[in-house]
Amino acid sequence: MMGQQEPGGQQAGDDPVSSSSDEELIHNAAGGPSPTGQPPGTAGPQTASVSSRWPLAIISIFCFWPLGIAACVFAAKVKPALRAGDVPTARNASNRVKLFFEYSLAIFVLFLFIAITRR
Repeated sequence: MMGQQEPGGQQAGDDPVSSSSDEELIHNAAGGPSPTGQPPGTAGPQTASVSSRWPLAIISIFCFWPLGIAACVFAAKVKPALRAGDVPTARNASNRVKLFFEYSLAIFVLFLFIAITRR
């Protein structure tokens, strides 16, 4: 039965679901990237890398201190959340630091513009 043509132009025994060529399988066995996009040997839980953005928090203190203090509070929440395994909370805190930095920088530029144009 092997080698006989079936309707649709496929030979009996061919797997229509498998679209990997022999070269791809050899490449994957040789240590290339897997079809999921992860490098070989990285199966299992992944540790998330979320930046606490302390430099942005410190700079925001100098731009507009009320928002800078809030940015420091959120920057301090990133590492404990990661240690607890709460990645969404860590990402949220890191994004808040960036947001407070952007707002404090905008307020600083606005104050600077007002100070320069009043002369």
